[in-house]
Amino acid sequence: MKFIAALLITYSHMGMLFPKYGGLVTGGAIGDGLFFFCSGFTLFLGRQDGFINWYKRRINRIYPTIIMWALLSALLFAWDWSITDLITTPKYWFIPCIMVYYAIFYLIRKCMFDRLNLAFIFAFIVIAVSSFWLLDTGSSVMYAAVPFMRVYYFLFMMLGAMTAIRKPAATTVLKSGSYALLCIILYYSCMGLYKTDSFYCNFQLVSLFPLLSAVYWLFRLCDTAVVGSLLGRKYIGTVICFISVLTLEVYMVQYAIFTDKLNSIFPLNIIIVYLLIFVAAYFLKCASHVFSQIFSNEPVHIKGIYQV
Repeated sequence: MKFIAALLITYSHMGMLFPKYGGLVTGGAIGDGLFFFCSGFTLFLGRQDGFINWYKRRINRIYPTIIMWALLSALLFAWDWSITDLITTPKYWFIPCIMVYYAIFYLIRKCMFDRLNLAFIFAFIVIAVSSFWLLDTGSSVMYAAVPFMRVYYFLFMMLGAMTAIRKPAATTVLKSGSYALLCIILYYSCMGLYKTDSFYCNFQLVSLFPLLSAVYWLFRLCDTAVVGSLLGRKYIGTVICFISVLTLEVYMVQYAIFTDKLNSIFPLNIIIVYLLIFVAAYFLKCASHVFSQIFSNEPVHIKGIYQV
């Protein structure tokens, strides 16, 4: 799922790579939904201890990458970072967003572990009602470029958490794939209606239902035996796992890699840029490992630097 998320999120930002077909650039909301679903899923599978040590592990996973990218991007691309940028990371909206959600999820896991359905319903109602006052649905796309977009992805983290503790039985590729495709079509239908006429502006909010369902059924698809067998194959599984581990790094480096200088060889330029992003993300991952080991009390582990 993280592999799909990395591909979709990156693709949704590739507008400049499409000289004549910019309308084909889409999928960002689905990719973000998958990313937050995975975060909620893994949070409820991991061990639970005191909040300070639990939150420290989240910081140790994310902020070495941010700090190293700030240093490298300032050196290589003359990007301007301030101390405040490192903490709030305005260049990457999902990082402060997910750091806040981590704290909320700790409380939910500690106090409402057996009542996640109730927590989800309450959150959904509060978010949906708030949208009518805080979001201009007539002129803004709710999943992009507006501050309130961050709130919607809390529901996807909740969905991931509920799925983790009540993991459904395995299903078939045909069933899960069909449901996922149907939900994606319904999602785009809702967003398409919104763009045709202001009368349908509230269909953006309705799109939450098929989008949440699409992410859920994509999980069911990824949980099938067929997909599991793909992951078991040496080369395919290695590539999928390699990219999925670099999700954060892929998101960080992509804006520095995007270029329209290769548009003359479209669509080959898309493949080349993807490969450059994955290579840059890997080196950023290695750099963040170096940073973590330098400031750790543990002995330096050379293999740990280049292993993902």
